[in-house]
This record gives sequence, structure tokens and C-alpha cells, in this order.
Amino acid sequence: MKLWSPALWAPLVLAVSLVWPKAARAQMDLQMSVSAHEVAVGEALQVRLDAMSNDDQSPSAPELVVPSSFEVRGPSVGTRQQVSISGLSMVTQTGISATWLLTPTRPGVYSIGPGSVQAGAHRQQAQPVQVRVLPEGQRPRARARARRRPLDPFDSLDPLGSGGSFDDLFDRLRGGSSRFDQLPGAPTDLIPERALDSLAFLDTRIDTLRAVVGQQVTLAIYAHGAQGLFQEAPGAREPSHPDFLAQRLVEDGSRQPVYQYTLDGQRWLAVKVREIALFPLRSGQLEVGPLEFGFLGRRYGARSGEGLRRSSRALRIEVSEPPAAGRPPGYAGDVGAFELSVMVEPRSIAVGGSIAVTARVHGVGRLPGALLAPEQTGVEWLEPTLRDELAVTGSSLGGARTFSYLVRMTRPGSIELGSLRLPHYEPTTRRYRVAEAALGRVSVEAAVAGPGIPTADANAAAAAGPRLSELVKFRPELGPTDPPRYLADHALFWWLIALGPALVSVGAGVFALGRRARRWLRQHDQSQATHATRAVGEARQALAVAELRRVASSAERAIYTAIEWATGLRVRAVLRADLERTLQAAGLSSEISARAALLLDQCGQLRLGEADGARAAALIREVEALVKRLVRRPAARPVDTSAGEARL
Repeated sequence: MKLWSPALWAPLVLAVSLVWPKAARAQMDLQMSVSAHEVAVGEALQVRLDAMSNDDQSPSAPELVVPSSFEVRGPSVGTRQQVSISGLSMVTQTGISATWLLTPTRPGVYSIGPGSVQAGAHRQQAQPVQVRVLPEGQRPRARARARRRPLDPFDSLDPLGSGGSFDDLFDRLRGGSSRFDQLPGAPTDLIPERALDSLAFLDTRIDTLRAVVGQQVTLAIYAHGAQGLFQEAPGAREPSHPDFLAQRLVEDGSRQPVYQYTLDGQRWLAVKVREIALFPLRSGQLEVGPLEFGFLGRRYGARSGEGLRRSSRALRIEVSEPPAAGRPPGYAGDVGAFELSVMVEPRSIAVGGSIAVTARVHGVGRLPGALLAPEQTGVEWLEPTLRDELAVTGSSLGGARTFSYLVRMTRPGSIELGSLRLPHYEPTTRRYRVAEAALGRVSVEAAVAGPGIPTADANAAAAAGPRLSELVKFRPELGPTDPPRYLADHALFWWLIALGPALVSVGAGVFALGRRARRWLRQHDQSQATHATRAVGEARQALAVAELRRVASSAERAIYTAIEWATGLRVRAVLRADLERTLQAAGLSSEISARAALLLDQCGQLRLGEADGARAAALIREVEALVKRLVRRPAARPVDTSAGEARL
């Protein structure tokens, strides 16, 4: 028996794997990325911080250092879990993914970050990234599309290389079981009643098929494979949802938990590859399109590059308006479960001053855009500024939104501000609810009295407004006054009246000249001379990208069009053997006629692949010279050709 035979070392590997202690050292994997390294002023930039830990201290409290030249929204925080098999041990990592949305306000080169998370008693940081901000309206340079990381939940499973069969080896040695048995079993509700395909399929899950406008509908798509390891092939077509606002909860399955189960004696792997929170914008039968997904792996057609293509099923969701019965006053279409808290400071202020009211709405659902503020005399509410803290709880999108108001107090006294209100519809209870927070009372001090003026008189004067002497200017002394002058007393007024008709006549003349110029430009743009010149330019563009067949067709079209302009002949139907004689009969010189026939033959050779790029460039130069000579001739009346001869 040979020493390198698998029958000798495979049992040893199996024994070591069963008794080898799992000694994975606790570590934190912290990565920060941006959606683009070059943006324009006003263009949104997404910053993502991924923190994964393989110990019991899960990361928390993500923070991001952002320059003052950016408007910041977020973070949106979601939990993550990842299972991987490295060598002979299985590692389970948990962590968070935090996303910020930055909008630059000034051009320049900025350093975003560092991003950091709290891990136990220490805070760990990720390396900052550099972003260039262009002036407003300037388009960034073409960006290379980043290739999405393929779904490979067992990318470290095969220590023998990409061509090995480690899972098959364990199947043989352990009587059909394998290291896949160490993966968590699939939940009962994830296992389908029957396999939709014998190799691989997509299973679409949705939490409800009936919703109201504004309610979150969660769409989850799982990939099931029966051929072992698989990745997500590039070029997936995402589900269409034109009547929904969408928020991606899971972009791909590379960091999602992987489950295994057995169905009808066949072992299957299942992983969530997409999860989307959908918020319907209107009522009716709304459609969510399918996901087109490629299974890429050794047994799924990895060599083809596209993998094994599968599509999920399309869904139709019945959406209705929230019920009219019991709808509270001021309801603006907010749907979810929200709580409202407020803070008012200061509680004592002078008349004419402003107080700060900070209201925080937190809960589950699409965050509301406005609150109902109380209205009363002497209290002016200014437009609030908003700050968002998006969060994902399980599969529910929510978080908190902070409204910061400035409230101007214009009358003295002890003023009861009332309450801020948020009417909303809770889909879980199917009832309306009003989240309300009392603002309390504010003491507004009266105006300070001046010397010799009682306090009561000063308050009355402040409430009455400005005096008459401040509004009307009196004459300091009596005397004659200049008579008033009217507009018609000025000569310029009559000149302007006379100038009006003249301007109308001049404008009509300019309009007529412009119309003639446009007509001439349109005729010039439609002439054969223009088309011939454009065809030469198209040939040069095709040569720049090494498309020689397109060079040949564009050059040939330029020659035919220039001949039609110079002679009026449409010579595409003329045989090549009769072409020179036909062109000479139409008035062209023998030298030009022979040159045109020769260049057309060279175009045919180039189309058949009998020439290279250098000869194609030389051909374009000669065609351009011929076209220039032909288009200098005056345009001729079109003449039809038939049976290879011109009827002149």
C-alpha cells in the first residue's frame, strides 16, 4: 500500500478532528468601507462599519468621526451572525453593522473616520478612509463597479484546494455523515414541504400579503442547494418594487447563518440571501418582482461563470388605506408603533426670546416626518431640524428621530404650552393611537420699564406695538411745498411708450431670421455631405475600440453617401465591375472613380478580416481625403440605378 494513499491518512485526520480542542483566540474583526471615494457636493455618500467578534463580548455603540463639511444621518445599526469552518474548527462570530449617510457641503479632500465600537472595557477603531468631494454639478469620474463578495459560507472548509473533495471524504469515512452536520439545523418554518427543484431553488418568504399604506412588509429570500458548497454568481437581477419604498436589511448571504436539513433523504443547505423592508406607497394590488440568482460552485456549473440560474416567485400584495373609522384629527398617514418624549429648556425667559423644544420619536416603522404642534397666541413655532438614528430590530426597521424646535415667546405671563402629538396607525393592533407628550408651563418675564415709566405701562406699550410717532413723519416747520410730479410729466415715459412698438418689430425680425437659420441648419444636418463626414468620424471611433468590421461598414457608408451627394447616383445596387464606368458616366474623373472602387474593395477585405489595425487607419485617411473631394462638388439631383447601370 502506498504511503500517500488516502486509506492511511484519512482516518488519522478524522481522529484528530474529533479530539482537537477548539482554541480560537478571541479577536475583533473591524472593517470600514464607503460607497464611493469620489462624490460631488450634495451627493449622498454611504459609510459602513462592520464589527464581528468571536467571543462573548459583542461590539456595541458605533461611532464615526466626520468632518464639519458633511451633514450626517444615522447610524442605522443591525445585528449580524456568521458561522465559518476554518481548518478543523468551527467559529461562530456575532457583531453589528452600522451605516451612516453623509452629504458633503464643500469641495475638498477629506478623511472620514476613524470608526469605532465598544468591546467590553475597551474601544477599538478602524482605519479612516479618504474621500474626494468635487464642486456641485461636476460629475465624478467613471467608477469601477465593485464586485460583490460571493456567497461562500464554507470558503475555508476545503483545505485540499479548490479541486479537493473534503466533504466527500468525510461522507465515506463516517457512513454518510459529514462536517456539515456541525452546522445548526434549519428551523421548522424554513424547511419547505417539498423541494422545488432537485439541485437548487429559491424560496420566497413574506410576513404578510395584506397591508395598509405605509406598513412595513418584510420580504426574505432563501437559497437552498443540494450539491454542497455554493457561491452567489455575479450579475443577479434584484426584485423590482416600483410601488414601494425599500430598505435593504440583507444585501447578500455572505455573513448570514447557514443551516442544514434533510428532506426526502437528500441533504440540503439553506441561507438567507436577501431581506428587504418594503413600505407601500399606494393602495391596490401591488407586485414585487422575482430575484434572479446564480448558484456558483463545483457542482453547480462554476466553470460557466454564470452558475446555475434560478428565479424566485413574484408576489402580489393587497394594500389598502388605513380604516376611516376612528381616524384621529391630524392623522398624516404614519404607520407603526411609536413613543414620544420631550424636553423643554429654559423654563423662564424674557418676552421676545426663544426656548428650545427637543422631541424624540422612537419605535418600529417608517419614522414620521412631522409632529402636531399646539397653536396659541404669543407662541411661534419655527421649522424643526431633524436627526435620525435608524436601527433594525430583528427584521423590523425603526429607530429614533429627533425634532429640534425653536419657539419664540411674544407675550408675557405664565404660559401653558400644551402638548406635541403624533397620531398614527398600529398595524399589530389594527387601531389608531396618539402618542402625546405634555410640554408644561413656561414663565415669560415682562419687559423692563424705562425711567419714569410704570411697569404696567411698559407691558401695555409692548403689547400695543409701535407708536404713531414712529410710523408718521411730521414736518418740522410750515412753508410752501413743491407740487407733486407724476410719471407722465417725464419725457422718458413717452420715449418708452414709443419704443415699445419698435422693439416688437425688431423682435419679429430677429425671430424670422432665427427661424430661417434653424431651417438652414436642419437642411444642412440632413444633407448627404454631413452624413458622409459623420460616417468618417464613426469609423475613427470604431478604430479606437478595435472594431474593424464597424470601421469597414462606416467607411463604406461614407463613400456611398459622398458619391450620392456629388453625382446623385445611388450606387449600392451597381456591380463592382461596372462601378468605375458608371461613375465616369456621371461626371466624375477617371482618377476619382478608380480610387472609389479601390477603397470599396479594401472595405470588403477589412470586413472579412483580411486586414489589421494599421491598414484600417490608412484606409480611414484615404476615405476621408476622397470624401472631402466629393463633398466640395455642388449637390446633384438624385438619379436611380437599375440592373447595375445608371440611368443618366
